[in-house]
Amino acid sequence: MPRNFPSEWSIGDLVDLEYFLFQDAEADGSELARRDRAWYLAHLSDQERPLSRRLLLRRWLELRRAAARDQGVHSPGEVIAAVLRPARLLLFFLGALFGFGLALGVLGYAGEQPINLFAALGLLAVLPFLFMLASVVLPLVRLARRRTPAGRLGFWLTGALLARLAGRAHAFLGGRGAGRQQLALTQAWGVLRGRGGLYAGVMGWLAYGLMQLTALGFSLGVLLGVLLRGTIADLAFSWQTTARISAEQVHALVGALARPWAGFFDPPLSHPTLEQIAGSRVYLKEGLAPLVSSDLQSWWYFLLWAILVYAVLPRLLLVGVALWGGRRAERRLGFQDARCEALIRRMQHPQVRLGQEGEGPQRETGASRVLPETAQAGFARLHVLVPAELLERPAADRLPEEVRQEFSAAPQAVLGVSLDEIQDAEALRGLAELGEDCAVLMLLEGWQPCIIATLEYLKSLRRHLGPQRLLVVGLIGREAPGRWGTPTPDAEFEIWRKRLAALGDPGLLVHNWGGAAHG
Repeated sequence: MPRNFPSEWSIGDLVDLEYFLFQDAEADGSELARRDRAWYLAHLSDQERPLSRRLLLRRWLELRRAAARDQGVHSPGEVIAAVLRPARLLLFFLGALFGFGLALGVLGYAGEQPINLFAALGLLAVLPFLFMLASVVLPLVRLARRRTPAGRLGFWLTGALLARLAGRAHAFLGGRGAGRQQLALTQAWGVLRGRGGLYAGVMGWLAYGLMQLTALGFSLGVLLGVLLRGTIADLAFSWQTTARISAEQVHALVGALARPWAGFFDPPLSHPTLEQIAGSRVYLKEGLAPLVSSDLQSWWYFLLWAILVYAVLPRLLLVGVALWGGRRAERRLGFQDARCEALIRRMQHPQVRLGQEGEGPQRETGASRVLPETAQAGFARLHVLVPAELLERPAADRLPEEVRQEFSAAPQAVLGVSLDEIQDAEALRGLAELGEDCAVLMLLEGWQPCIIATLEYLKSLRRHLGPQRLLVVGLIGREAPGRWGTPTPDAEFEIWRKRLAALGDPGLLVHNWGGAAHG
């Protein structure tokens, strides 16, 4: 087992976390509880320095990866992480190659006709500048609406590109079980995309960063093409217009554009002089004979500066913004969804062992210290909803105490509901006003069938709680002497778990009373 655990989260880590959580969702709950509890007690429980939720999950992931490697299997996240850096370089060089080709094409000059300055300036400097402005304005609008900077298309393209590249790379290198690895990559990406709302920030900034890197490569390619073409060839630029635009007006515009660098270099190294601008204008009736070579060549320096200042440097800045945004989004990951909550509980919740006949259940007494404000934020506050008929059980007075034992959190309120959205409208509206740190526990009888009306009621409950709030469905069995809640039989719990999983709610945690929890 690894001893030096990293603390940061990468895209590959998130892919692996969702992949392993997805696999665990299909595994036996009691086996998972024993495995995760054993790992926690052996490797993750630190009495001196309790672990935060992020670090606890990060270390669990490394243990899970090590167990997979022991079985000769590389996780899909490791494959994606291995191809992410080459993928960045590939996109950068593809952009550079395209930009270089465009510059050579625009500056194709055989000595017969000068290059149209406006066309060259528009294609090589103005157009990239306008795309750069769009790369600033559109993400700002999306971020103002609490969305991701790259949008759904960027999210989908990035995930599909990484999954495809990773699969091809693994197959090309002759990885063992390439077909199985390809299936795992596809499955992992599908899971991550299905839970995209949880990682939309990280994936969005990754997609935005890849786009900016490609655009930076394009701009550098253009700059290199213009520099190389002007170095090895005698370029000549001219301008002409049908509109009533004078050389003085063009000079004023050029001077304004060159203001950022005009203080460092004098004309013509910064921009053409008025005389050079006037001398490079073409009048059809006069032909090319009056034109002077030095006037036609003076535009080259201005074109280089314009590409550098208006295309290359802004893109370089946006690449830095994308890196900063990605790290900020990664640091803001809370891992408060139901699957992570279930995993945390499996690790930290003491196991209940069945003893000999007549001895009754025995609860494990192992210590489990964690930081309350981080690791157990999901259950910091608990609001309990109970169908009215369950409040009429003989041991109903034990309900708050059993909830406290079950979730290690005292319920703030216990509210009777009818499971009818209209009759419970006032209570549901009250839940919407609770803080984001307050989880809602909905208690249901697991031995009863999971009917459509119950699922619709849970959907309504989710609408009132919002997408981020943790919703726990606690399934209890039949009445037992001296106890209000008993475990739901495994077969019936499994049916409930699959029906509730079909809701596709990442914030829904299904908990068997006295047993394991599943996201």
